[in-house]
Amino acid sequence: MLGHKTATMTLDTYGHLFPDRLDEVAQHMSEQRAAALRKANSTGARGQKNSG
Repeated sequence: MLGHKTATMTLDTYGHLFPDRLDEVAQHMSEQRAAALRKANSTGARGQKNSG
């Protein structure tokens, strides 16, 4: 989300750069968010893999 509090704020700020591709941009952002969450959930507080 480029440091913004919400994806909506990011799209409101940068959406004009991709007027015909907002669905594609939103999909990519969603995929990146999911990947970041998976990574965060697979590591512990100190960057170590969780055992379960």
